[in-house]
Formats: sequence, structure tokens, C-alpha cells
Amino acid sequence: GISIIGTSGLVEPMSSQELVDTIRAEASIRRCSGAKNMLLTLGNYSESFVQEEMPFPLEKSIKCSNFIGDSLDIALENGFEGVLLVGHIGKMVKLGAGIMNTHSEFADGRIDVLVTCGVLADMDVEVLKKIPLCATADSALDLFREVGKMEKILEILAKKVDYYLNARVKGEIKVGAVIFSYKHKFAVKTKFADDLIKKISEE
Repeated sequence: GISIIGTSGLVEPMSSQELVDTIRAEASIRRCSGAKNMLLTLGNYSESFVQEEMPFPLEKSIKCSNFIGDSLDIALENGFEGVLLVGHIGKMVKLGAGIMNTHSEFADGRIDVLVTCGVLADMDVEVLKKIPLCATADSALDLFREVGKMEKILEILAKKVDYYLNARVKGEIKVGAVIFSYKHKFAVKTKFADDLIKKISEE
């Protein structure tokens, strides 16, 4: 169940249960140390974004990998008041379909979500037909940008992500998200994101 990654000598848990247990342990430690809001990153891209673009140190974050739903449940269990999730659009787009484990072996609704967002943005049918041919979310965004729809698509996506994240916690705590793309140089936020960024900065 464990693997030594690279040359750092760090031993990282690899099984699903071990990863969730690690998230639970880190959350408990942070809550006991006085943190009221949980900061979640999905992986290396997220961590780099936090280091470069966010007004607080990476040390405040917990890496949840694909286990977004489990992490929100853990936040509730530990009495956090809010959760801020920072992630690259490649994984975050799946949340637009309510997929709370973003590993491809569970589900991959990226294309479905992007097509739906395209329909809601009144995108031309011929352009919509090209979306399933895109290998990545970023390549789909290339299409949206070409037809001047990217800003509208991101607005719709952020609302869908916001709905499913807050549905998971049943409104008991605030959940916000920052969705970014290095290629397209944007960061779109859900409605509670700025408030949570401020609170985490002050903790």
C-alpha cells in the first residue's frame, strides 16, 4: 500500500483508503490547531497555483487528490466552517456533473459537462459537435475562445460546480472553488470563494 516517490525519500500512501485516512488526519490536526476553514488542493498544478497566485502559504493546504467528496465529508465531521477548493479545470470540470471522485476509473464527464455548458451558452451546433473530439478541457477551451464564448462557458461552469459542491454539504458550511488554467491564463471563482480566501488569509 505505500510507494516511495521519486528521489525525495517521502513515503506517500497509495491506496484509496490510505489517502482518505491521510486527509482525515491532516484535517483533524489543522482543526485542532485552530483553523476554521479548510484549503484543498488537487495536486501539483493546484499547489503551484496556490504558491504563485494566492495570498496565503501552501502550508495551509491539504492535498485531496481525486477525493473531493470524501474531503468535504471530512470537513463536516471536523466542524470546519468553510472549504476552499483550488483546482485545474481538467479535473474541476467534472464537478459540473456532480462527480465527487475525479479519478477516471470512477467517471469522466468532462465532455458531457462542456457540451452542456456550450448548449446553455447558445453555442453553434457545428462547434458543439467538435467538443467530443477534444482530448482535454484546455483544448475544448480553444474552441470556445475562437467563437468568443469562453467567458460565458466559464460563468456557467462555475455555477454548476458551485451547486454540486454546496449540495454535497447540504448548505451546512460554505464551500467555494477557484478553477484555473495556465494555458488560458484565467482563474474563475464560485460565489463563496473570495470570502473564503479572505478568511483563510487571516487565520
